[in-house]
Amino acid sequence: MINYFDKNVIQGISNSNEFKGWLLSRRWFGDKSALSNLEFDVILQYFEIIAERIFLTIIEVKTSDYSKTYFLPLIYYRKIEAILDSSEKTHSNIVNLTENTFSKKLAITIENEQKVITLNLLEAEFCLFFWKKLLFDTSISEKYPSLEMELSLYNKQFEDEVNMRKVQNLIEAGLYPDRYELSINQLGKGNTTNILFSLNISNKRVPDHKPISYVLKSYKDYSTSIEPSMLYVLVKNKFPNTPKIYGTIKVRDKETIGIIESVPNIGNLGDIYWNDLNNMIDSVFKDINKDYSRFSEKSNISQLIKENCIKTISVSSEIGTYIKKLHESLILPDQKQYSLESVESNAYLKNYTDGLNSMISDLLSHMTNQPESAFFNLPKISSILVDIKDVIERFRADFEKPIINIQPVHQDLHMEQILYNKIDDQYNFYFIDFEGDPQLSLEEKKGKFPIEKDLASFLRALSYIKFNTLLRFIDKNIINKEKYEVPEEILYNLFFRRAARPLNKVLDILLDIINTWESKLIGKILKNLNADNILITYFYIERALHELNYEILFRPNMIIIPILGLKEIIEKS
Repeated sequence: MINYFDKNVIQGISNSNEFKGWLLSRRWFGDKSALSNLEFDVILQYFEIIAERIFLTIIEVKTSDYSKTYFLPLIYYRKIEAILDSSEKTHSNIVNLTENTFSKKLAITIENEQKVITLNLLEAEFCLFFWKKLLFDTSISEKYPSLEMELSLYNKQFEDEVNMRKVQNLIEAGLYPDRYELSINQLGKGNTTNILFSLNISNKRVPDHKPISYVLKSYKDYSTSIEPSMLYVLVKNKFPNTPKIYGTIKVRDKETIGIIESVPNIGNLGDIYWNDLNNMIDSVFKDINKDYSRFSEKSNISQLIKENCIKTISVSSEIGTYIKKLHESLILPDQKQYSLESVESNAYLKNYTDGLNSMISDLLSHMTNQPESAFFNLPKISSILVDIKDVIERFRADFEKPIINIQPVHQDLHMEQILYNKIDDQYNFYFIDFEGDPQLSLEEKKGKFPIEKDLASFLRALSYIKFNTLLRFIDKNIINKEKYEVPEEILYNLFFRRAARPLNKVLDILLDIINTWESKLIGKILKNLNADNILITYFYIERALHELNYEILFRPNMIIIPILGLKEIIEKS
């Protein structure tokens, strides 16, 4: 049956509205709002069939003024059980894969007879079959040069036996596949630029040994990735707090698959901050009608935080040192791309100010072109963007240092990019996802920045936790379900409409507590980092503007969070 699905057939199917709608439902598919009318073309830039059922494709999504390219391997099946390993044939997994399958009825001619068949296509990465064929089937990997593909394993970069052994394990699993048992599990719910899976390799000859685990990363955004070289620099500088990269698969000289170390972890750093804060709020504010006037005293708030946020205080006191060591380890003095540079501050900030002002103008233009009833077209929302321009200019004028140091940085250092482990009350942290700022072009990602860019990203994550905690509390305790209220509207009223503020003052008390919580933690995070507050604010504003753009496109109900972050900057300045 696979012989009937050549490039022309798949090209035609890719431009059906059904397939375009399926693409829009993928989390990694960008610009959902702008492309929601389905008036775009899908062009197959690359198409190869391997293992008789895997379509390796690179698709270009194109309009008259837009173009983006994705790595999209697909797997064809008639019955889903046929593509699953025995370990994958659980009811929940079959239901999940079936729900995420693209299906279309096709009329085709088979031996001069018209037949109707069902074409079922699934993202291939979700099946172990795909990974077995791509990584461990030598009959396929031998053909990679003719397919414009390249599989590289980096065993020579490691000096320690543990990592050398992990790379060797991958090589042996490809040479002797019958000796090894494989399994995969998806990590997380998917990201906007990649999909992650855990690959476990067990040696059948030593069943008592624990399997060796790896992270398989499918780079959905088909462009040159800066991550492999960033991770290589960190390995060269012997930085212990990031996963090692063991190999890559390139298609047409661009990384599409990364094979990365699986580091021991309990979860991401955001879990600690979120859980500590929300557990504290839930334990204190059990009845919103009680008297909480004792928290008008700052000392009582400080004591409350000290007693209830022990983990958060501990990690906040440590994480700054880890971030500092990360930045030091991203420097290779003898390589221009990874060296530390000094730039003249006036020119640098003028250029950055122009960029921020341009971003603000684009946001205002986009917002005013939306329906007047849209939440973000409220005058008080747009006035925030107008005011923030003045704040940026004021900060530029107040910056007195003649020189700014720039270097390679993470660029997207929010809390989900930091995994943590804990052994005997000692925390350890691992930085992941070095793909750069998703809002930047490839050339911009290859650039250098002040370290304050990463610090601002981290602090914006803290702000998101703060305001999401408020939204959660409002949803649980304040909104009147019978009036069809939504938490975001009440949060807006709390900050922008005094006459419509909730009569119950518990939100004012809660806001005071959460602001104190945030302020104390920022002090601990930034302690001893020698960071410049004006530069942090510059990049904090930039991050909030990028977040606002993202929320307008993908989660319009959440634009209140970056707007409030900008409002706080205006009020503090």
